[in-house]
Amino acid sequence: MKKLTLILSIVLAFALVQIDPLPVFAHKKPSLSKPVPKKPSPKRKTPISSEDQLRALLIKKLSRTFPKSELEVLFSDTRLFLDRSIFQTGTPSCPGGYFDSNCGILIPESLNRGKEFIEKHGDVFGAVFDEYGVEPDVIAAILRVETNFGSYLGKRSVLNSLYTLYVLSPRRRNFALEQIDFFLRLAKKNEWELFEIRGSIAGAIGLPQFIPFSYWHFAIDGNKDDKVDLFEPVDAIYSVANYLFEHGWSDKSRAQRNAVWAYNHDRTYVNAVLAYARALKNLRSN
Repeated sequence: MKKLTLILSIVLAFALVQIDPLPVFAHKKPSLSKPVPKKPSPKRKTPISSEDQLRALLIKKLSRTFPKSELEVLFSDTRLFLDRSIFQTGTPSCPGGYFDSNCGILIPESLNRGKEFIEKHGDVFGAVFDEYGVEPDVIAAILRVETNFGSYLGKRSVLNSLYTLYVLSPRRRNFALEQIDFFLRLAKKNEWELFEIRGSIAGAIGLPQFIPFSYWHFAIDGNKDDKVDLFEPVDAIYSVANYLFEHGWSDKSRAQRNAVWAYNHDRTYVNAVLAYARALKNLRSN
């Protein structure tokens, strides 16, 4: 009997060893599907980063508008270079900004300059108001804030500034490409010497500081000399009025703010322009 009991115990133990243990999470059914093989990751394109590569790409894109041979000559010109100084932040001429009590736009000397400018071009401002409905004080305010009526127009080559943005600023590359395109159109139309046109670090030109796109689309030949010259006050006055008009200017304050905002997407800028316009209008009415 003891021998039989021992045999049964051995058989039972052997049977238990053959039973698979339960999974740790017994409430989950084991998956019967075969594992899906992973697809190989697509090869990433090497980003274009060198100046030579970017220059070649720029020529390729611009060749839709201009002869490739001319572009290759232009972009191999020794006067073309990367002007890294456009990224340097200098000391502001007026540390307190637009409304600084010592050097801001609302000090008496600044307002008097606006009054004198309007008086000097009174007939032009009158004609512009009749045609576009934009008050002289607002146009003068923009010219005051942008270049102090032409006192500071920018010293950098517009083409070099835009080329530098295209090569060194990926965030602004598309902007720079568009501006270079329209700058070259303007140069051809106006017979400019490409490297002699000076402007801001963003390529803005003339008294009203129009970027090339705006110059091409909104600048006006105000003095009817068959040239659109934003370094000339009459054309600048007409062009600012036309820009604001085309961007919804009316006698409504909201429309006026929106039109100035279109000119420069900066709330402080909008406030400064409209504050100067009000102060100048008060000065001229006294």
